[in-house]
Amino acid sequence: MLDLADAPVVDVHCHPWRNDALLDADPERFEDRVTMMGMCLLSSGMAAGTREEHLRMLTDSTPMALRLRRELATYLGCGPSREAVAEARHTQLAADPPGYIRGLLDDANVVGLVYDEGYPQPTISYDDFSAATRTTLYRVARIEPWIAALRDQARTFDELEDAFIAELDRAAADPHMVAYKSVIAYRTGLDVGAPSRDESRSAFQQWREDGFRESREHAKPVRDALLRRALEAGKRHDRPLHIHCGGGDPDVVLSHAHPQDLFPLLREHLGQPIVLIHSGWPWIEEAAYIASILPYVYLDMSVLVPWGSLAIDQKLEVLLGAAPCAKVLYGSDEASEPEVLWLAARVGREALERVLSVAVERRWLSEPEAQRMGRGILAENALRLHGMAG
Repeated sequence: MLDLADAPVVDVHCHPWRNDALLDADPERFEDRVTMMGMCLLSSGMAAGTREEHLRMLTDSTPMALRLRRELATYLGCGPSREAVAEARHTQLAADPPGYIRGLLDDANVVGLVYDEGYPQPTISYDDFSAATRTTLYRVARIEPWIAALRDQARTFDELEDAFIAELDRAAADPHMVAYKSVIAYRTGLDVGAPSRDESRSAFQQWREDGFRESREHAKPVRDALLRRALEAGKRHDRPLHIHCGGGDPDVVLSHAHPQDLFPLLREHLGQPIVLIHSGWPWIEEAAYIASILPYVYLDMSVLVPWGSLAIDQKLEVLLGAAPCAKVLYGSDEASEPEVLWLAARVGREALERVLSVAVERRWLSEPEAQRMGRGILAENALRLHGMAG
């Protein structure tokens, strides 16, 4: 069995938090916030419409939540019940929030976090998140909050475009910023067009008159044009672009969130590093195929790990079997509680050990090759892609 126990982890996709917010959250609802459903309801602002007892029942039937409960009980030294874990966890977190979080990261050998600053809002600064975690951080600058802030001040598309480009360039001057990020799948879809300048100008005026209501008729040409400006900035400043690809919160444009929707844009930018965040989950086969034929398309494992639970090994076999392993990056998509970082790193490492061990048994890989690939996926691929120090 391949052993990656000592392999360091760099989480290429997670979200920052405020320790005060962790402490203010209801301790008894902790487990409900770490499931995919609970996390998505929170991030989309739809949690209020779900009855507490119903969400609790669903959590208690979710493998990821049940495993977290058991393993966290062992880590905290308490009984493996929902109540005991919630109490012990809150007690230790409240005593020393940064120390508790750093302890989780050290236990899972997570040595770096590449965090998407776009959620939650308002943006958490690098310095504040660094103080909250006491670990090595790398910033990913999300473009959608900039668009929302700048469009209200712009009278024309040209004004918006100029201000947006200036923001892109300003972000690149920050040595902690290693990538741009877009969640256009949540706004107007991944089928990014190539609007002319006149089309973008006309669409902006109609979008503005419509109160900036999201629509594929008016908002889409503007957002598509600005995403292209972000790609140009990435090339100009040697930064990859992360693009949310696949399903997500209930407000995602699901009919236009498939990896295949993004394919024309990816093919147009063959020489530019672009990371498909979530590997197109649940359409992972599509993303794996695209990464197998386009040399600079990378795949991130987040959502698959840890919420894929029983399906993780199967989907990892698809990713590693189709795409070059040097283009697969470990990520968690933690967006609710820091314990998700801890569990995901443990789960992801174990799954890689199993899947790569099978590759060795079936003579696809030698053990040294499998070891090298596993360590690359967990940290080294991300460090190399983003030009980060190891």
